[in-house]
Amino acid sequence: MEKLITNKLNIFNFIRDYKLENRITDLVMTKKRPVWIQDLIAIKKKESKEIYSRWIQLSTIGLDNSPRVRTVVFRGWSKNYEMEILTDKRSEKFKELEKNNNVEACWLFAKAKCQFRFRGTAKIALEEEAVNYWQNLSPSSRSLWLWPLPGAIYDLNSFYPLEINDGVPKPENFILLKINIFEVDQLLLQKPIHLRKRWIKNSGWIEERINP
Repeated sequence: MEKLITNKLNIFNFIRDYKLENRITDLVMTKKRPVWIQDLIAIKKKESKEIYSRWIQLSTIGLDNSPRVRTVVFRGWSKNYEMEILTDKRSEKFKELEKNNNVEACWLFAKAKCQFRFRGTAKIALEEEAVNYWQNLSPSSRSLWLWPLPGAIYDLNSFYPLEINDGVPKPENFILLKINIFEVDQLLLQKPIHLRKRWIKNSGWIEERINP
């Protein structure tokens, strides 16, 4: 019974967060947008019911100048076509971005056999925008930002809240990041020859077909 309740809560939380993402995406879709966003949204809809369809691999430059990569959750698009993700100000990722805000993200859509790569720079969103995200997250999703210091040695006696109720103020370490994308690369594993396209912001987002 406890496992059944937990599964139902996970489904509820996914739907709640997914609705927030779609609401933001719908706002973007009402404005003129680059062709690559239209391609991505069309492909993403084919897998939108799968929780992993929102998982993106984000790479940064480590404090020791070596590459770092981790999976993050896609949260939506800003009105300026910036990719939005959430992070913890206490994390190594945030410290890396303070030193060097250049990033690359890789987004794989397994069913469509399609990969998108995004090059860009990350910046911190305005406080009021972050507050809006915080308020619209599910209670279980909010709890992550009240957990102990990321990357620290695990302490069995540490407190890990499982839910943060509505109305609790946004903690200082809750950060909304916006990635200003300046290059997009799409690879579609079609037969007999893979299709690869590229768009560059400084070239007016003109579509180029390049060798796979």
